[in-house]
Amino acid sequence: MPRRGGSPRHGVGFSALAAASLAALLTVSGCTAPVPPRPVVTQAVPADPGLTTVFPENFIGDTAKTETVRIADAIVALLPASIVVNVDNTDKLVAATSTSRSYYGVLRIISLDPNNNPVAISKTMVQKLEASGWTIRQSSDNVTGVHLVTLSSNRKPNISWLLQLSGDPRVTGQSVIQLQLVSPDLPG
Repeated sequence: MPRRGGSPRHGVGFSALAAASLAALLTVSGCTAPVPPRPVVTQAVPADPGLTTVFPENFIGDTAKTETVRIADAIVALLPASIVVNVDNTDKLVAATSTSRSYYGVLRIISLDPNNNPVAISKTMVQKLEASGWTIRQSSDNVTGVHLVTLSSNRKPNISWLLQLSGDPRVTGQSVIQLQLVSPDLPG
């Protein structure tokens, strides 16, 4: 009884010929295999190692001051010097109370050239902080237009700096960013 489809050699040859013919026909007719979609490339904000907090081994008032001021200065340095009109600096060791430990606090009120949008600039600063390891804890845009963001430098609260950054466009002709930074609590 003859085999169905002929000899195996004919079957292989026929299949290869059929596949080649089909590929040629599809190419000539404009049909091609679908091209997989390419991923969309987004521009990532690079991390800035200068914005990463370092918890000192001997965490006392002086080391808390040094690190807190360093971080506040690094955050202010995110702004191009050409748009900064004035930086009002206040920093101090806040004494312990009956309900809280002492900590080191920094306040920077940054006046910008009024042609700059403080909300947009503060949002850009927050992106840079996030890329450098900071975590947004709370963010709001209130009805007056003020953008306020609270961030922490570490997931462990006992070694985390807390930052409130705001962009305030409320006063016509003025552009202000406010930075409040506090250290972790100092040991009892």
